[in-house]
Amino acid sequence: MPDYLNEAARWMRQSVQDLDDADFLRSGERFNLACFMGQQAAEKALKAYLFHRKVEDVWGHSLVDLCEDAKLFDMMFDIIKSEARQLDKYFEITRYPGYLPGGISSEAFDKLDADRSIDLSNQVVNFVKERIA
Repeated sequence: MPDYLNEAARWMRQSVQDLDDADFLRSGERFNLACFMGQQAAEKALKAYLFHRKVEDVWGHSLVDLCEDAKLFDMMFDIIKSEARQLDKYFEITRYPGYLPGGISSEAFDKLDADRSIDLSNQVVNFVKERIA
């Protein structure tokens, strides 16, 4: 039988590290990557919650979908779905120029975008931490 609690703890540790990396990238003015790492931190926190609840098949990158999965255990995940929805926007556009007509990702984001992503991600990560503790 898998060690779900250990797996949840691993995912949460990486989530916290991703948030720290997002802050580091923001300070280095790598705003597109800071936005992406904010999304990643929230995704890993949500997956940590699902592992904590002993979900065997945790997959996907959509934070909205992960919140829907988490709602099966705690309806309060509906509360952070709007934050998750905003973070989902940073998954591909922050890395692939094909999503930006005529531009590239590293030129399309600024400090305000990075601040917003990190703030939203902090909300999601802290929300999950309260439920895992």
